[in-house]
Amino acid sequence: MLKLSYLKNTIFKKIFFFFLGLSFLMISCNNSDNDPDYVPPTLKNFPESGLLGQPISIQIENMEIGKIQVFFDLEEADVKYTADNEIMVIVPTSIKRYNPTLKIIDLNENKTILSSTFTLKKPVITKYSSENISFNETLTIYGENFDTNRNLIKVLVNNEIAQIQNTDFNKVEIMIPTKLTTANLEIKVQSQLQEASSTLPLVLKNPIIKGTQLNQVWLQQTLDVNIENVNPNSEFGEVFVNGIPCYFSASTNNIIGITIPPGPYKDFFVTNITYKTAGLTTSYDCNIKILNNFILVDHIDNAQTEFNIFIHNNKAYTFSYTIPGTDEFERYYTFLEFSPVTEKWKQISTFHYTGHIVNAVYDGNNTVYFYKLEGNSQSYSLSKFNMDTNKETAIDLPNNKIVAPLLFAFHDKLYLYSGLDRTSTSTTVRNKKYEYSKLDNTWRELSSSVLSELPLTSEHAVTTPIDYVFIGEDIYISYGLNYSTFKISPNLSVTKTPYALSFQYGNNIIVKSSYDYLYNTKTNKYVAVDILNLTGYSNNFFTLNNEVYYLRNSWSMYYQNTIYTQKISKQILNGLL
Repeated sequence: MLKLSYLKNTIFKKIFFFFLGLSFLMISCNNSDNDPDYVPPTLKNFPESGLLGQPISIQIENMEIGKIQVFFDLEEADVKYTADNEIMVIVPTSIKRYNPTLKIIDLNENKTILSSTFTLKKPVITKYSSENISFNETLTIYGENFDTNRNLIKVLVNNEIAQIQNTDFNKVEIMIPTKLTTANLEIKVQSQLQEASSTLPLVLKNPIIKGTQLNQVWLQQTLDVNIENVNPNSEFGEVFVNGIPCYFSASTNNIIGITIPPGPYKDFFVTNITYKTAGLTTSYDCNIKILNNFILVDHIDNAQTEFNIFIHNNKAYTFSYTIPGTDEFERYYTFLEFSPVTEKWKQISTFHYTGHIVNAVYDGNNTVYFYKLEGNSQSYSLSKFNMDTNKETAIDLPNNKIVAPLLFAFHDKLYLYSGLDRTSTSTTVRNKKYEYSKLDNTWRELSSSVLSELPLTSEHAVTTPIDYVFIGEDIYISYGLNYSTFKISPNLSVTKTPYALSFQYGNNIIVKSSYDYLYNTKTNKYVAVDILNLTGYSNNFFTLNNEVYYLRNSWSMYYQNTIYTQKISKQILNGLL
């Protein structure tokens, strides 16, 4: 038993020392500095270029598995697999430049066995799927060295980012961006941390208007227009109706919705629609009827008018003013002329006045009379302006303290009557009437029976401009005291009509009867209209070349804070004859 026990202990000791010696031997073998037989790895071959996220193969002899690290700059590459003499790694997508330093490190000796520039392959554009493209079509760009990862590739069209639909290393499909200002397109592909530009021809298809979905419209109505190759981004397009820029919306189904502008028009038809985008233009001639009873022919910007428009030598005239400062009574006046040929207002440079014109009336011949407030003195002055010579002459007043007198002129005479006498404690309505003769520059006071049918000024009046028209030898006047029209003959006889004057047409006096219709006081014919829609609260009409125009404040999204000049349709006017 002792021998057997001794024998077992001896065997265990030998086995223990055997494995202990083997462990020292293995440790010694792993320490190349202490092992004279250690053979370091030898780099045989490596690629000098590649693609992001793609594998590259490096040949290394005597490579110990797990003891090799590969870096691209500071980014360690993931190892895809290793073999006896080869290691395959993935080019990191996180590198920051296209030409990183490729480093290979032997961990056994902690030694760099390679430090060399590695270059990402540059993208190349070889061709397009088409030389002509529309906003609604997909463009395929063919080439090399693109990417499969959409986050690692960008396509620019005229320096605008395009939406990528599909991408691969040899092609990329994009949608053409809408923010384009020119039709000739330059494509740039940014991939592999580099950019490729192409000189291949690529042009946007020209838009083509195919037609409209209506043949008659109302102003401010939306008209759908069919356009091929439309830009769905309205901000990078323009639409013109009869040459007028208008609001519109576009969509991707080749339809634009046009808001029909109020004008300016020459007639009651839309005759042309023009669309522009990216430097391309398409024009479409049409004949779409405007259903409204009026159209806008011009607009007066940043000014106000308050006096009756008058006709002289077959042109219309009015005075407009602005208030340049804070004093409402300190106004800057200009003189405007309206031509029946152009249907536009233009400023007459020979007349300017700064102050406050309380009233201005025309005598039907060649003279305009100005009744002016003289500063803060509460006194007034009168002058006459010759339309033929552009000369203004002062006239003495029979009383220069009359507030808001009534004025009209015809047959070389000016009539000034009623008005107010105001003191700090009272206001009195005047009943005196004066006649001024332009021919001998004299005043005379009329008897109380002359023009007695005419109402006097309201005691609350600030100013009372009179609406007037001339027909033959007579003048017709109307003012807002009792909403009547008064025909005054040269002998100063008066005939009253119980309607407020609006305009004359074909030697007929036309009035607005309530808010429902226009009425011919001579023929008793009328036409039902929506007065508020037609004229608003304006009564500033004028008739020129048998066309009826009127002024009213802006009522649409177009030409805000302006005064519209509108023309009434012949269909309405002829229904009154």
